[in-house]
Amino acid sequence: MYIGYMGPVVFLAASTYTLTPSGVGQEGEARWADHDLIHYKPVSEFLGPGLQSIAFDLILARQYGVDPDGAVKMLRQMRDMGVVFPLIIGGHPVSQNYWRLMSLSESDNYYGPTGNRIWCKLHVQLKEYSTDNYTEEQSKVDLYGSIGNVLATVF
Repeated sequence: MYIGYMGPVVFLAASTYTLTPSGVGQEGEARWADHDLIHYKPVSEFLGPGLQSIAFDLILARQYGVDPDGAVKMLRQMRDMGVVFPLIIGGHPVSQNYWRLMSLSESDNYYGPTGNRIWCKLHVQLKEYSTDNYTEEQSKVDLYGSIGNVLATVF
């Protein structure tokens, strides 16, 4: 049964492959500023919504068809390269924005007789990535796109 995906990581529950998030928790807050006044209480100003964050656990087990070392390596690369990705659960996006991988925490590693990891519990923390600043992002795409066009023309 298809559950969703987090960029290239597909959440799926089947007889030969199972990778599902568990213990999912979501958190968000509003942004406020307090302006101090002499002899009066501070005046509060609503600045806008804050970024959402999500945390969940993944069980990576060979018995469920998942290669723990390969999955951890891919998630580390996503974190270290600053990859932003859509998060889809139950066929619906969790938010209209993309997400970024903030941290990974490994625990409960079990190894087989040959020294290969056969089971790992991974705690994943994601934070929303707002695309409201489209002008800056588009200018980066234009810059890198033009460099790619020049290199393609030269070679």
